[in-house]
Amino acid sequence: MKKLKVGLTGGIGSGKSLVCSMLEKMGFAVFNSDKTAKKLIHESTELKNKIIELIGPLAYDEFGKYNTSYVSQIVFENSHKLAALNELIHPFVRREFDVFVENTDARIVFNEAAILYETGAYKYFDQMVLVTAPLETRIKRCMLRDNLTKEAIERKIQNQWSDEKKCSFLPYEIKNDGISPLLIQIEELVSFLQSKKYTLETRQDIELLVETFYSKVMKDDVLMPFFKHLDLSVHLPIMVDFWCFVLIGTTGYTTNVIEKHLNMPLQKLHFDHWMNLFNETLDDLFEGENVELAKQRASIIAWTTKSKMNLN
Repeated sequence: MKKLKVGLTGGIGSGKSLVCSMLEKMGFAVFNSDKTAKKLIHESTELKNKIIELIGPLAYDEFGKYNTSYVSQIVFENSHKLAALNELIHPFVRREFDVFVENTDARIVFNEAAILYETGAYKYFDQMVLVTAPLETRIKRCMLRDNLTKEAIERKIQNQWSDEKKCSFLPYEIKNDGISPLLIQIEELVSFLQSKKYTLETRQDIELLVETFYSKVMKDDVLMPFFKHLDLSVHLPIMVDFWCFVLIGTTGYTTNVIEKHLNMPLQKLHFDHWMNLFNETLDDLFEGENVELAKQRASIIAWTTKSKMNLN
């Protein structure tokens, strides 16, 4: 099943973690990139060696513990070092996120991270969500939470993109200003994401189409008798290959899809029902030019097969 990957970010003190905790309590799958990064920094020997190579031997103490204050002092005074450190850590975190996505049954998966725009990681997500708050509100929150001075927090903020720059990428915005009702905004976000459609332009999209369609077929009283004997573990990849060939031009499908149906005791009503179910699946999940192309090709296949069976 294709998962909708949602990046959720926000500047320091914006309250993105609060939003994510509410999503988790609502039952949604949430991956925390920043917590994962801290875990990897302490546990991954490969990453440790790369950090020492970049920062120097004092990045870890004699017991192998990460020297947070030392590294922070270096990178927050040197933007190039900070960018290089993020570039080291990001691929390790991304691999962990990919495993998280693979292992969850959820259709929507959130990834909470502070600098998804700054690192270019936003490109890997199907949708971006930006949590915003007034600058003074963010500073006050951080002073209370982290026991830092206003100047120290402002230096951290300077190393992140402004909300205005992030908004130029047109993310879905949640305002955590202490005035706008937060729960209502999160419910609206969930509703928006649940209604979001795919473009039917990748093999993953086509796998979703085929798997969803056949799950409907196997529950359908009219069509199920014709398909119940199929080994779907074999049949579905063949159908994915076929629709990939039709819609995105990939090679790999060599079977004649029409010939396979000629000896089946099908009637016109079965083809009509098949078309309605197929088009319904397309409309429920997808949008864009390939949706109409898929409908056209399916209609041609049905018409041609009926003609060969003298059913038109």
